[in-house]
Amino acid sequence: MHRDLGGVSMKVYAYAAGVDLRGRAMHEITRKEQDQLLKIMRRHKKRLMQYPNVRSVDVGFKFKRKRPSDRLAIRVHVERKLPKSRLDKTDLLPDEIDGIPLDVIQSNPELLADFRNSRQDPVVGGINVGNVKLTGPGTLGSIVFERGTLRPLALTAWHVIVTEPAVSMDPVIQPDPKPPDTPLPNAFLGRLLRWDEPLDAAVCSIGQQDGTQARKISTSLVGLPQPAAGSKAPVAGLKVIKSGLRTAVTRGIIDGTDGVEFSVVEDSDAPPSDGVLGGPGDSGSLWLDRQTHSAVGVLFKGEANPEFRIWAHSVPRICDKLNIFVLDTAAIGTAWIGGHCRVLASTRPLAPCALKVVYPSGRTSHASGLGPAQADAQGIVEWRWRIGTSTQRRPGVKLSAQVTLDGVQHLLTAELEGATDLTH
Repeated sequence: MHRDLGGVSMKVYAYAAGVDLRGRAMHEITRKEQDQLLKIMRRHKKRLMQYPNVRSVDVGFKFKRKRPSDRLAIRVHVERKLPKSRLDKTDLLPDEIDGIPLDVIQSNPELLADFRNSRQDPVVGGINVGNVKLTGPGTLGSIVFERGTLRPLALTAWHVIVTEPAVSMDPVIQPDPKPPDTPLPNAFLGRLLRWDEPLDAAVCSIGQQDGTQARKISTSLVGLPQPAAGSKAPVAGLKVIKSGLRTAVTRGIIDGTDGVEFSVVEDSDAPPSDGVLGGPGDSGSLWLDRQTHSAVGVLFKGEANPEFRIWAHSVPRICDKLNIFVLDTAAIGTAWIGGHCRVLASTRPLAPCALKVVYPSGRTSHASGLGPAQADAQGIVEWRWRIGTSTQRRPGVKLSAQVTLDGVQHLLTAELEGATDLTH
C-alpha cells in the first residue's frame, strides 16, 4: 500500500522525482499510475496548449540529451524548440506542474511518403492529386467550401489539374501515379469546376463515379497539428508553414509581396530538415500563418538562382475568384425563405454539438434537422433545415444561429434571401 498525496500516489510521485523504483530506465508503470498522471495533465492541458508553437501534450518519460531518462514528466510537444534566451517571459513554460516535472520536446511527426502518394479516404490536404491527362502529380492544398452551398471542394494549383485548353468537368484523380504507371481503378476524386489561370488556382468537386461512394473529407493537413483556419492576406515578414507532396512540412518567411503574389525564403531559425524548402510536386500546397494557421497562399512555383524562393498567390484573392472559403470553426450557408439552410463546423472528433436558430421575430426554430448532433471522426459536423415562409421572414433581415461545439458557443448570422409568401 502507498499513501496518496494530492491525488498522486507516493509511488508515482517518486517516479516523477526521478526515482527508478524498479531499478531500470524506461520501466513500465501500471495503468492506475498512468491514469493519475493523466488526470493532472488534463487539468492543465488547455492552458499549456495556448503557449506558442505547442502541438500536443502528453505524459511519459523525460528526455535528457535526446535519450529517455527514468523520470516521468508532463511532456509538451512543440514544433520547434528554442533557447529560453530567445523567448519572452510570457512564452516560457513552467519547469513543473503540481510537483510533476515538465519536459519540452521538439516533435514534428510525419506520415510516410507512401501515405501522401496513396489513395486517401477521408481526403486531406498535403496529398497527391492530378489530372490523368497531365504528366506528374501535384499537391491537394486543402479541403475548402463553396460560398452559399457549403459543399466541399478540393483546392490546388491550376497547372496541377487543368489541361490546355481547360475542360470543365474534367475528371480529377487521387492519387495521380507517375508515368508510366496507370491510375488505380478507384482513383476518381471529382470533377474540375472552376479555375483561374493568372492566380494558378483551381477547385474540383468531391463526388462519385461508376457507382462508387464519394469520399469523406477532412480539413486536416498531413503532418500539421491543426487544419487551416480561415484566410488572411500575405504580409512581408510573416512566418509560414506548408505541407506538400514533395518536401512534406517546411517553414519559411514571406520576404516580399505585391499584395497578390508573394515569395517565401528559408527561415534561418527553422531550416528544412533536408535543406530543401520546396520542389516539384509541391505545387498546390497551402502556405499557412505559423501562429494562427490562417491560409495565406497557394504555392505555384519556385526558383533556385540567384536565391532559393518559393512563389505563391494570395488565398483571399483566390477565394474571391473561385467563390470559395477556408473554414474557420463554423460557417452558415445561404438562408433561403421557403428553402433550406446549412451550418457547417469543425471541432474535436466525435464532440457533442448543438445548433439553435432564432429568427428576427425572436422565435426559436423547432425545424427538423436542428438541435443536438455529434461531430464525425474527422471533427466535421453539419445541420440542414428548412426555413418557413412566414410573413415575418422578409429578405434582408437576419437570423441568428447559435452553434455549440464541444461546450463552446459561437454565433453566426445570415440575411434571409428569396421572397416572403404573402398568400396566407
